[in-house]
Amino acid sequence: MLNSQEADGQIVPEEYYSRAAEGSYRPVGGFNAVAILAAVYRSRFWVAGIIVTMLLAGIIFTLLTTPVYEARATVQANQENEKILGTESQDTVASVMDAKRFLQTQLDILRSESLANLVAEELNLYKNSEKFFESMNEDLDLETSTFLSKDDATRERVLELLDDNLQVRLPAESRIITISFSSPDAAFASRVANSYANNFIRSNLQRKFDSSSYAREFLRQQLDEARARLEVSERQQLAYARRTRLIDTSNAAEASGVRSAPRSLTAATLVQLNQSYATAVADRLKAQKKWESANNGPIRNIPEVLQNETIQRLLQGKALLQAQMQEQRERRKEDYPVVRQLQAQLDEMDSQINSIANHIRQSLRQDYSSALALEKGIESQMSELKEKTLEEQSLAVQFGILDRTTQTDRELYDLLLKRYNELNAEAGMKANNILLVDQARTPSEPVTPNIPLNIILSLIAGVGLAGLFVFGREQLFDTLRTPDEVRERLDLSVIGVVPEIREGADDTELLRDPKSEVSEAFSSLRAALMLASSHGLPRSIQFTSTRASEGKSFTAIATGIGLARIGKRVVVLDVDLRRPNQHRLNKLDNTHGASDLLTHNMTIEEVVQREVYPGVDMITGGPIPPNPTELLTSDSLSELVRQLEGRYDVVILDSAPLLGLADAVLLGATSEATVLVIHSAANQTATVRNAMNRLRAGGAKIIGAVLNRFDAKQAGYSYEYSYSYVSDHEPA
Repeated sequence: MLNSQEADGQIVPEEYYSRAAEGSYRPVGGFNAVAILAAVYRSRFWVAGIIVTMLLAGIIFTLLTTPVYEARATVQANQENEKILGTESQDTVASVMDAKRFLQTQLDILRSESLANLVAEELNLYKNSEKFFESMNEDLDLETSTFLSKDDATRERVLELLDDNLQVRLPAESRIITISFSSPDAAFASRVANSYANNFIRSNLQRKFDSSSYAREFLRQQLDEARARLEVSERQQLAYARRTRLIDTSNAAEASGVRSAPRSLTAATLVQLNQSYATAVADRLKAQKKWESANNGPIRNIPEVLQNETIQRLLQGKALLQAQMQEQRERRKEDYPVVRQLQAQLDEMDSQINSIANHIRQSLRQDYSSALALEKGIESQMSELKEKTLEEQSLAVQFGILDRTTQTDRELYDLLLKRYNELNAEAGMKANNILLVDQARTPSEPVTPNIPLNIILSLIAGVGLAGLFVFGREQLFDTLRTPDEVRERLDLSVIGVVPEIREGADDTELLRDPKSEVSEAFSSLRAALMLASSHGLPRSIQFTSTRASEGKSFTAIATGIGLARIGKRVVVLDVDLRRPNQHRLNKLDNTHGASDLLTHNMTIEEVVQREVYPGVDMITGGPIPPNPTELLTSDSLSELVRQLEGRYDVVILDSAPLLGLADAVLLGATSEATVLVIHSAANQTATVRNAMNRLRAGGAKIIGAVLNRFDAKQAGYSYEYSYSYVSDHEPA
């Protein structure tokens, strides 16, 4: 077995190919770039047409597109710090999040309808809407309805165009906002962009002024109301505390760091006692479990008994005495003094063990009783404290309500007072945090159409559509073209590849020439057949195909000629009883043939035509019978094949195609091996797979496939690809 394939000075490494049992090479790996290029090559005219069409469409679209100009103005948005009286410091995370929200807010304001309305009013776009639509290259037709008048429809359309052609961009890690406006009129685009920038700055100042004035007035009213509510709540809380003689002790607990401490001593004692009660319940349950286990089971199985050191020593001594007792009993009787003495010692140890175990069990019962008594005592104390606590809580409910009301009013008053003082300190400040950086200039070159970009996009679209077309075509026309496709899709070894015979060539002369490409192909097939079974060349080989005109008859006689060249005695039996072809292919007499043998009308010597080719005898199909299937079903076929196997080294059966017929299935069970002939690029995978399933269901042994009429160039592969399959069985 060779480690690499060598042909015409080219060596294909072993890691790219693995030789099958029949001797064919197969590429290794899931991604097959050669197959993809081959599929593109087969659709090269479609691919070229699609790409050229898309390029032309892109060029035409570019030429017909109206040039659009884009004017850009830039503004700087600084986050104004509202707390200026020593309160500017904030943690880093909060500052970053506030900055992001602030900048996003400015972008949303720039895209708002209110700002677009200010721009439209400043540029007088509502009244001069016709000129505006002309500058934007838009139609004047407006869709009006029962809900909108013509003026309202014009207003909506103007705002829609402004919004559609406005772009607001803010780069990351920057506070410079770019305001862009696109229009076929370059001068108009710059005016709109500048108007957006100026109105954005003015509207920001107006919002600050309106917000500050409204906030001060609002806070003043809220502060007066909060002061009155705080005074009332404090008076109510103090009056209730004096009337009920209730003193709140929670402030001292909070000062010591215990924020959730009880308000009274009774409540604190109850909390602590409740914790002790939980512990007592757990201890009682544990003691109860031990006592119940000790009381309900064998006394010696109690864990405390087994863990007792005295018990363990007694059990060890008992084990030694039992061993001695067993030894004495094997040699002496039960009434022997030594035996009786040992038995007495054993009884004494059992008595001691039972006594100690009983004491341990009684101690477990006492533990359970003590735990139960402790639990009952704590529970009784808790009942008394609960009554006292409930009495205090009933008095503290109203006090807590008043206290929470007072705290809420005080916090609200402090917050309003602080904010009111800050606003008073900031009053009169009119610094703007939005600054104009660059005004928009009239652009000199359009941004669209972008000719290089459009051509590149057209090319990409063309390549993408061409790829989809190739993929769809390959999936729709799932034909078998190459040996790799036969092997991968059918899981069938390719034992031979016959190249396409050029038009006008004499196939008989090509077969007679041992150096022709066709002869080399069948020499490769011959080498594969020599290794097809455990004993080498099969004695009988059936050649069949999925449908007619796939070249099975030519393959059968050519295989016979190839085998005869190495000294094999070959007979070709044409058993295609419906359309026999060997006599036409080889220009022989078909008066008598296989049909006469199957009906026992003639003998082999009477119908065989000897030396049709050197070393090759031929039995043609003979007269076409009315019942071919019945003849093939009878035992005559099997008997005929066995007789021919006794006279020749190999019997080649040229059978009928599989499609719709049962002849090849019947012959497959009779012959030792079956070869499936596949016309390259003429059969779909599903059709051939169904044919193989029929053969195998009938008992045929398919040893491989012969890919006939394989044109490497037409399939999209190079000559070297074809040669690597055709010549790999020839000796170097």
